[in-house]
Amino acid sequence: MRVGLVLDGRRSASEIAELAALAEAHRFSHVWLSGGARTKDHFVRLALAAAATRRIRLGPVALSPFEMHPVRIGLALLTLDEVAAGRASLVLGAGGDLAATLGLPAKGRVEAVEECIDIIRALASGGEVNYSGAHYRVKGLFSPWSRVPMDGLYLGANRPRMLRLAAQKADGVMVTDMPTGYLGSLIARVRAELAEAGRDPRAFALSNWFVWNVQETREEALRLARRQLGFRLYYIRDVASSIGLGETEAAELARRQPEMLRALFQGTEPWAPPPHVTDLLIEHLTLTSDRRGLERCVERLVEFARLGLSEIALAPHGDPASAIKLIGTAVIPTVDR
Repeated sequence: MRVGLVLDGRRSASEIAELAALAEAHRFSHVWLSGGARTKDHFVRLALAAAATRRIRLGPVALSPFEMHPVRIGLALLTLDEVAAGRASLVLGAGGDLAATLGLPAKGRVEAVEECIDIIRALASGGEVNYSGAHYRVKGLFSPWSRVPMDGLYLGANRPRMLRLAAQKADGVMVTDMPTGYLGSLIARVRAELAEAGRDPRAFALSNWFVWNVQETREEALRLARRQLGFRLYYIRDVASSIGLGETEAAELARRQPEMLRALFQGTEPWAPPPHVTDLLIEHLTLTSDRRGLERCVERLVEFARLGLSEIALAPHGDPASAIKLIGTAVIPTVDR
């Protein structure tokens, strides 16, 4: 199982370049730059990271056609791929924090993502691009590229329709905060969709964005985990039963999530679930521990690999440089075998 790194999309270009070089030195496979309503331009900063590295793959996660026209996404991605000598990747999503601030449509989002994939593929093929879809149209656009092997196009997907689209048209899928108790059935669904589409599962990347929160003390790790729990609740109603939560508890968490996120954005203290619920969320939806619990975190990552993940995208809490060094020395040699 390859190990990738998710960096906070608010970081400066110089920080991202420095951390990407460090991740490459510690044998990470990817650097993903997280999206959202508080971030800066991804492609400009990743181009700087490309200049500072030689092997590691680079890309935004997750970018939506509702925040950037598919042609602009394609042009930016292919330019990054040119700068990075074929190392650009991208996770496409059907929503996201930034897109929500611009007014997401109630219907047709999966179809819009499919059209976005088609347009990016057409730009990568080269020549004149003409496209007429229900959401996007392109007429007489000439691509400056020709036959680019765009093989790093993932979908950020957790639910059936997007998973099906990923299996039909993408190079991989990245799920989010999926615990081991739920992941097996999700991977089985993707494999069934790949078989239906007549595609080789060995060439399809299966990744899971997951929090890495190993700190010097357990108290610090728990403090960081509790404060950011709101970000782990996007799919809580889907996974609740697999981690021991009841329907009522899951509904309350889903209802409270927007105010938890708003408090984080505003720098205030977010609402906290009851202690037993908090403990379940931290245990199943994060890798949270002090250094003494590191072995257990590695065991959980190995279990992800046994379930069928080919990649993991670890999003570190706390100091990313320390996390990169720890993962590179204590995790990658085990899970990348």
